[in-house]
Order: sequence, then C-alpha cells, then structure tokens
Amino acid sequence: MLLDRKSLWPQLRRWEEQAADHEGPFRLRFGTLFVADADTARDVLDDSAGHYLFQSGFFRLGPAPLPQAVRSAASRELLRVLARHDLASSFDLAAAISEVSDGRGRLRHQHWGVELARRYFAPVIAHRRHTEINALVDAYVTSSVVPDDIVGHVLRRSHRTVPAVRSGLAEQLGRLPAPESGAQDLVDLVLGLPGEMSPADRAQLLQRLVLSTVGFTGVTLEWMVMLGVKHGYNTPAVRREHVHRLVKETLRLYPTAWRLIRVASADHDIGGSRAHEGEHVMIGTHALHRSAAVWDRPLDFRPSRWEQLTDDQRRSYIPFGKGEGMCPANGFAVKALEHLGHVILGGYRGSVRLRTRRPHVRTLLAPPAGWIRLTPRPGTRSSRP
Repeated sequence: MLLDRKSLWPQLRRWEEQAADHEGPFRLRFGTLFVADADTARDVLDDSAGHYLFQSGFFRLGPAPLPQAVRSAASRELLRVLARHDLASSFDLAAAISEVSDGRGRLRHQHWGVELARRYFAPVIAHRRHTEINALVDAYVTSSVVPDDIVGHVLRRSHRTVPAVRSGLAEQLGRLPAPESGAQDLVDLVLGLPGEMSPADRAQLLQRLVLSTVGFTGVTLEWMVMLGVKHGYNTPAVRREHVHRLVKETLRLYPTAWRLIRVASADHDIGGSRAHEGEHVMIGTHALHRSAAVWDRPLDFRPSRWEQLTDDQRRSYIPFGKGEGMCPANGFAVKALEHLGHVILGGYRGSVRLRTRRPHVRTLLAPPAGWIRLTPRPGTRSSRP
C-alpha cells in the first residue's frame, strides 16, 4: 500500500522526473494513470464530458459526495461564516505562539502551524458556547490531523481517536437545534444543512471541514514562515505585496495538496492514453508546479516570478484544485496566510534548524523535521490588520 511508506518524497521526485520524459499521462508502477500537464489536468478536474465520478474532499460522507444542491448550499454558507468574523483584528498571535511552542521556545515543524491555525480559526469552527465541541475538535487536531495526515505515525496500528471523536461530536450535535438564522460557525453550518442526515453524518462533515480549514492552512503556514526566514523576508520592512508573492511561490513549490485523485466513470481517452472505468487518475500537483517546460528554474524559490506570469503558468497553477471540487474557501485561506505571514515576518526575528532537507509527505506535503524559533521585535503587537 502506497501510504504504508514512511514518506513519499522520493516517489514524488521520481514522478517529477518521469513527467519530464512524457508528453502526456503515463502509468505508475501500481497502475494509476498520472497526469502532469495543465490542459489534461484541467480537463479532468472540470470534466465537462462527465468522464469521472464527482469527488469532494469537503462535503462528502465516506467516499460519497453530498447531493449537488446540498454542496452548493454548504459552499455558500461556508463563505458567509468566514465573512462574519474579523479574525485579523481579534487574533492574539503572541499568545498563540507561546501556547504552541515547546519548553525551549521552539516551534516544531509538522505541528506548530496546524495548532496555531486551530487557534486562529477557533471562532469560525465553534464559538465559545460550544465548550464540549471545542474540546473534541482540539482532540481531533492533536491526535488525528497531526499524527495521521501530517506525520503518519499511526497508520499501521488500530487507531481509535477518529471514531471516538466522531461519536462525541455526534452526541453533542444531536443535542443542538438547527440555527434559526444564518450560521455563526461550522457547527451551525453542519447543523443547518438540508436533507436527512444523522448526527454522526454531520459530525463527519464537521471533521472534514476542520481538516480542510486547519490542516491545509497550518502546513502551508509552516512552509511560508520557514522559507520567508531562510530567504530574508522576516524584516519590519516586509510589505503586503511581498507576502502575497511569498504565499504564491510557497504553494507552487510545495503544494500542500500534492495530488488530486479522480475515478473514471467510463472508458475514455485522456491526453493520448486510455482510462478505464473504475480506474484512478492522479493529478500530480507537485509535478505540474515544477515543470521545466512551464516554469523558469522551477526548483528555485523565486517569489519575484509572480510579478509577471505567462498564460501557461497561470493555467498550470492549481494548489486548490479546479472546477466544482475546488476548495470553496481558497480565497479566505490565502487571505489568512497573507495576514499571518505579514505579522510574523514583520514582527519576529526567526531562526530555523532542520534535521533533514527532505520534505515529509503523507496526506499533506509538510516541511522537513526540525523547528523554528520566533523572537518578537521590540514594540511588536500581537496582531495587526
């Protein structure tokens, strides 16, 4: 099984090399069709011909997506929930950094970003009135999102945290009425979704939204701050436009969602290859973002490249996917990363120590093992809009 491996980084690099030698899709050793060119990837993700089963990483129960009408309602409500909160002005960054650091003031990679993102998005996930639910979300983040989806230490043994948390969330959600007005947080969102869903179903949806909100954003935050410190962006003179390009380049070189999977619903031709019904098609976001045919010096970290892009580069950049299955909150995630990056890099001195140079690849593509130390500059405020 692919995910039984300790880290998939060697495989990702090998797939990049193979993609450079193929003009279209090709098969990996285990039979999956691999796509690493922009036109084919967009055809698969947009899927106007209906060649693929629809998949959603956010609004699904098990492998089955929610009905289209429910997904649309959920996406609209999610954006409304995010818009209700002014997280930039209310977040106490200094306190959060202190809470997620270890006893020596270090922020450990593959941990700290997710834990800080959990605190940043706390008002969006569950208001303080949901004391028990907040405790269960904390347990889910620390005992499942980090060890399962990022570190990958528990994949070989029976793991009971996820079902236990889901059971607890289902019990709590079963006690709450659906909101009478607009949703205030993700708890209200899942409670207010139409359709016949059990509390356990709604608990599963809440867990998926927490993973999407906290996991992906938190890992990208670690990459962005680490790269910003290493490349001289942590200075009081750093501007918003600098951080904007920094976020873009971070997601290009190290896309947290390093691959997107679709399942063929019928036999068809794709980019000169034949896909068969039931077959998995993998879009290698990492390979697409590192293609020498599209990007100049693709393995170099160069935020300045975002000052002027070609059409091919725009088409080849898909860190949040494309089409109906695209992350509905991608704009807000980037906004949160830009705010946190601006405050951290402008207000803190940083030093990075790595145990290895290799990124760690499991469900998400995370920074190498190691840590970063952030020291506030004199006069730094906890946050600034």
